[in-house]
Amino acid sequence: MKPLLAVIVGITLIYAFMHFFVLPENPDVTRIENITHIESPECDPAVLDLWEIAVRETGVENGSAVLRRLEVDLAGDGVVRVMWLFFYGVGDGEQHMYEAYVGPGGTVSAKSQEFNHTVQGVHPLALLEEVDAIALENIPFREQGMTILVSPNAYGDQYNETRGRLYEVSGGIFRPVKEVTFGPDASWYTITITPHRESPPSPGEPSERIIAFTRQDIAAADSVIYG
Repeated sequence: MKPLLAVIVGITLIYAFMHFFVLPENPDVTRIENITHIESPECDPAVLDLWEIAVRETGVENGSAVLRRLEVDLAGDGVVRVMWLFFYGVGDGEQHMYEAYVGPGGTVSAKSQEFNHTVQGVHPLALLEEVDAIALENIPFREQGMTILVSPNAYGDQYNETRGRLYEVSGGIFRPVKEVTFGPDASWYTITITPHRESPPSPGEPSERIIAFTRQDIAAADSVIYG
C-alpha cells in the first residue's frame, strides 16, 4: 500500500472510532453496541440490510423515519471500510435522532438521542433502494476506492458539469444531465460518489465526482437540461 494511501486509510478508521466511541455524549444517549455483523459482498455495502437492522434494534416507528445522511467508505477492492446511517424518527412517543454504524469487519452498532425538533425530509427506504441498485463495480474509478454520500439540500442551488458528472438515477440506471437548477423553496437529496485520490485535481481538471438525483428529486427542480 502506498504511504499516502495508508495514511488516508488510517485517518478514516481513527475518525470512525472517535466519531462513534470516543466523542463525549449527553447522558440521554442510548447505545446498542456489537449488535450483529453484516456480510457485504464486493462493491455491495448492503445498505438495505443496515436499514432493517436499524429499525429492528432502535425501535423507531418505521413510518416516522426521515433520512438525514448515509455515508459509505469503500476500499479499492470493494470492501466496506465504514458506513454511517443517520435518520430521525419517533420512538416511545418521542422524536429521536438515530445513528447506525458499521465498522471494519462488518460489526453493527447503533445509538439514539432525543431530538425535540420537527424535521422535513423523506423516508430512508426509497433512497437506500436507489443506492442499493447502483452497480458500483461499473463505476469508472472503482479501483481507487470511493465515498458514497446521500445528503439533503435546500434553499436553492444550480448544478452543472463543473460540479461533477450529473445524472438522473432510477433503478440503478444513470441518465446523463447537463444542468439542474433548484429554486429557493425546493428541498432535495443528492447521491454523490467521489473517488479516493492521492492528490486534489488540478485547476481546470474535470471532476470525476458523480452527482445523481432521483426522479422524485429531479421533479422538484425548476429546470433540467439533459445531456
